[in-house]
Amino acid sequence: MMIKKSILGKPALSDLNLSSERFRESNGAIPNYRILTILLAAFLAGVFVASFFNLDFYRIYYFGLVIALIIIASNFTIKDYLTKIFSVATIIFLAGFLLFNFYNTKLNNLSMPFGQERELTGIISSYPVVDGNSQNFYLQTSDFGGSKKIYVSTSAFPNYSYGNKLKLKTIITKPINISSFDWVSYLKRYSTVATTANNPQITLISSESGNKFLKKLYLVRKSFELALQKTLPEPESSLGIGILIGSKQGFGKDLINDFAKVGITHIIALSGYNVTIIIIFLTDILLELISRKKIFILSIILISLFVAMTGAASSVIRAAIITLLIAFGKTIGRRADMTNLILLSAAVMVAINPFVLRFDTGFQLSFLAFIGLVYFSPIVKKFFERKLFRQIPILVKSVVTETLSAQIFVLPLILSAFGLISIIAPLTNVLILPTIPAVMLFIFLSTIIYWIIPAIGKLAFLICYLPLKYIILITEYFAKLPISALIIPGRWQTSIIIVYALIVATIIIQNRKVYVIEKAS
Repeated sequence: MMIKKSILGKPALSDLNLSSERFRESNGAIPNYRILTILLAAFLAGVFVASFFNLDFYRIYYFGLVIALIIIASNFTIKDYLTKIFSVATIIFLAGFLLFNFYNTKLNNLSMPFGQERELTGIISSYPVVDGNSQNFYLQTSDFGGSKKIYVSTSAFPNYSYGNKLKLKTIITKPINISSFDWVSYLKRYSTVATTANNPQITLISSESGNKFLKKLYLVRKSFELALQKTLPEPESSLGIGILIGSKQGFGKDLINDFAKVGITHIIALSGYNVTIIIIFLTDILLELISRKKIFILSIILISLFVAMTGAASSVIRAAIITLLIAFGKTIGRRADMTNLILLSAAVMVAINPFVLRFDTGFQLSFLAFIGLVYFSPIVKKFFERKLFRQIPILVKSVVTETLSAQIFVLPLILSAFGLISIIAPLTNVLILPTIPAVMLFIFLSTIIYWIIPAIGKLAFLICYLPLKYIILITEYFAKLPISALIIPGRWQTSIIIVYALIVATIIIQNRKVYVIEKAS
């Protein structure tokens, strides 16, 4: 690695420090920045391990305290540096383990009149999701002692909105897991432990409740949806809404299955994947034109618009944080250790809501894509520097590199979620993903024009129709191929994911120098 020189011709102080850290690392010592890596990873590991158990916090916490005190006391007699680090990591692991159990026990102990028919009043605290002939939302109520959330599923009409105050007559039910899907834990990540019987009797009391700012954001989202529904036919309008704000309403099951078969489900997932690709794409274009600081400011503006369009859902906020980290790392923070940035952001989000680590697919998709972009894109980029690919435009290679890197890392999650491996995912992603930034930009601008001058806006949406139709045609064509995807039985999925992870890890380790050079450049 070349060490940059200062004005006097000597190595810069920051580079000397970096070289010193790497010298310590090569001699078996742990660099200071890697101590933070170990501690953050220990916390996340503690939460992850705890998520497999349903333990009562009040029965186990004193065991954790005793173990922590023993470790702290023994540290006064331990002189070995590594032992001290790992003893602290053990305490952090216990903290993560206990934190998950605290949240889980708190939700388990919520008292609700399960199995009873009750009348209750509450306020819709989420953006209602319409799926075919049904809609669902979370209702905040104080009728059963303290503020509690209930998951409500009802017919699509009449259509309800965030902030509506409702009166319900229904049977309060306790959720149960559905086949292999952990429905109970899924609801817990929204602090919900109760549902209603199908089609409860609902009376609208008022529409003036809820957070006014959030209400305006949801109105913006609704306006985007209505603009596309009025100007584009199906399924192009639903695809446009899915790409722009992550909504899956309007999609038929056949099209969703086709997306899974060709490996592009992530383009309609509310995880920030699309915005991540756009930020990276713009960064690569603009680095030669404007300063890194201006690019970062532009990224903040674009990400803020994305948050507003999607109604500031919790999954979007997490995605925004991750995308801002990418923008920071690609522009003004290139000297920062990306591993620590990834782990720190994950640890903060998990500390706020421990259930997202294992039970939130959007959270997992965002971080896996981010990790792929950080650790695998330099390797893919090096591959495309070969003579065979020299005639390909730099911008095309940039988009393909970033999207393939992310796709390689999200593949195990897609296998786990859908039970299949898309054989042609690399090809379909190369054909489709480079169009996503342009599609999102066209849809956004067309919607703005439609709001100002509806007649011209309708014409502008014709530009959006062509790439949307292209994506659907590519999806339907490749999904029909007999070798498009392999269905993997559940008993084989874990083994395949482990082997796949080991292969990817081996490639990263073997190409570690490529990543170091990319990071230091």
